[in-house]
Amino acid sequence: MKKFFSMIAFLAFSVSGFAQDVDNFEVGPYEVDYKGSGDYKFRLRKGVDLYEYFGLKRDTTIQVVDSNHALIKSGIQIGINMETCLSNKSRHSNVYGVNGSWKQSIGKGVYLNGGLSLGMAIATIGIQKYNLMEVGVPLSVELSNISKEKASLYGGIGVVPSFYSTMSTKYEPEIPGEEPEKYSGLYIAPQLDLGGYIPVGKQLVRVGFFLRYKINCSTKDYDLYYQLMGLTFFGANVGLVF
Repeated sequence: MKKFFSMIAFLAFSVSGFAQDVDNFEVGPYEVDYKGSGDYKFRLRKGVDLYEYFGLKRDTTIQVVDSNHALIKSGIQIGINMETCLSNKSRHSNVYGVNGSWKQSIGKGVYLNGGLSLGMAIATIGIQKYNLMEVGVPLSVELSNISKEKASLYGGIGVVPSFYSTMSTKYEPEIPGEEPEKYSGLYIAPQLDLGGYIPVGKQLVRVGFFLRYKINCSTKDYDLYYQLMGLTFFGANVGLVF
């Protein structure tokens, strides 16, 4: 009986010892004890100085960055836009324009945008037709995580101070020979933005929609936007970010 128990103890010790087999090898500056998948330990090899091993200076700061999620800190955005008036269904009023702006990150997921826009506004009521030039300075704060490798959504709020001036007019005068009056002035347009950034090859495309309300600050005796051009505009834009 004593031999039987001795044999059992020997077999248990042998199996236990086999189960505890550990492979030991070196990976770079580290020494690894590997028992199996998910069961390992590693430690820096004795006598290894990481600064000397990687050829680093003592004041070097090592930062690990996931390139697939590297966010843009600043950039230049250029694009085109089109907007149409929603104020009056009987009015045909559109604006076609180009824009450019500078983007700067001011916090995690927060960007400040500022730039310049140029548009041609065309309004038609019956035989009356007005063409206006609009030059604006769009300013906005945008929430987004902009990356050249990953698509993302954005939302923003801003304001667009703009100068406008009549380029040409066409209408039936009440008095024969009367020349149509031309208008120029300033308006301020609060604006809401919503859209997304889409990586396409090596380019980053920005596609979105906006809602804009134009407040004319130069009405005098006639508010051109309230009477003719319209106040509330819905638009779309597309552009590139560099």
